[in-house]
Amino acid sequence: MNAVHAIDDYVDLLLSPAPAMVPAAPPPPPHPPPPPPPVPAASPPHAAARAPARSGRAPIAEPPEARVEHLARWLRLRCGDQTYALELLKIREVVLPAPLLPLRGVAAAVRGVMNLRGQVVPVIDLGLHFSATPVEVTPATRIVVLEERNEILGLQVSAVEDIVLIDETRVENARASQLAPVGDERIRGIARFGGRVMLLLDASRLLATPCTDGATLR
Repeated sequence: MNAVHAIDDYVDLLLSPAPAMVPAAPPPPPHPPPPPPPVPAASPPHAAARAPARSGRAPIAEPPEARVEHLARWLRLRCGDQTYALELLKIREVVLPAPLLPLRGVAAAVRGVMNLRGQVVPVIDLGLHFSATPVEVTPATRIVVLEERNEILGLQVSAVEDIVLIDETRVENARASQLAPVGDERIRGIARFGGRVMLLLDASRLLATPCTDGATLR
């Protein structure tokens, strides 16, 4: 009897529906990949690279020192109607007319010598020195004292006007101009300032002019 029940139970077990399968737990998600390293921002291209190419050769800018003007300071003075200028570096001082001790055996342009604080200074009339009219002594008359390498000379002029800046690159050649005596080495060049023409004098050559050679006191 027990054997019959055991067989029935076994048959019932075979005929019963299969129990529902419990789904397996899903596998854990994989670890996310590491983020890519940041890409550095590209530096902007040079301005010259962005500029469109131009036809022909680009102009080359001059260095600043190449554009600097060669300026020099000159003292503008006058003898009668003629305007002259002397380089300021060669001028020692400008003084009022002083008593002159006349000399013998000198050119007519040599007015004599004056005592300048114990120093004997020969003085020439700049107007007569250039074969023009003599300088008329007025309240505006001055004596311009030149000095270079222990040489000293006074120039009597009608008036001293002002100091001007002259661009040496624009000075005209005195030999090629009809405004200056031909071949006169005492004139360095010609400059135009404020609509006026100036004869630029060579102070070194004026100082080399023999004024008192063989002279005696009158």
